[in-house]
Amino acid sequence: MKVDRVQSISAGLCMLLAAALLLGPGVGVAVAKKSKSIKTEGTFVGYDAEAKTLEIKVKKKGKKPENKALKLKSGKKATFKVKPEGSVLTRTSVTLDGKRADINEIKSGQFLILYWVADETDPDARFARKIDMVLSEAELDARNKARLEAARAAGQLSN
Repeated sequence: MKVDRVQSISAGLCMLLAAALLLGPGVGVAVAKKSKSIKTEGTFVGYDAEAKTLEIKVKKKGKKPENKALKLKSGKKATFKVKPEGSVLTRTSVTLDGKRADINEIKSGQFLILYWVADETDPDARFARKIDMVLSEAELDARNKARLEAARAAGQLSN
């Protein structure tokens, strides 16, 4: 009698599992829609640490956002909310030449590439998920020259 009961429970669980697999994700469970980031390029204008906002002058606006209030215009200033601290999954990550950097390291006039979405708490505000700082030609040349000098000093290169 106990064996029949265990078999019927097992069969019932298998049927539920099969139904869940066939119906797919999102059945009976609310699935959050993850919006795609919009890539925008511009020059750094300012950062307000208190308000946690970053302002840029837009050079290349990227794709049109679904919310028309978030639309960008080339040559105009745009403000983005940022979260400089916290989990990797929730904060705004900042990189310089592919390496992690601090948001306070951004200099006035620095060329930036921002990946942003509509802010979860305010749909009429932009949230920058990622900020890439791009080195200018002069900065790249100076960095490469310093690397060459360091290699020569270490004896790895001949004059």
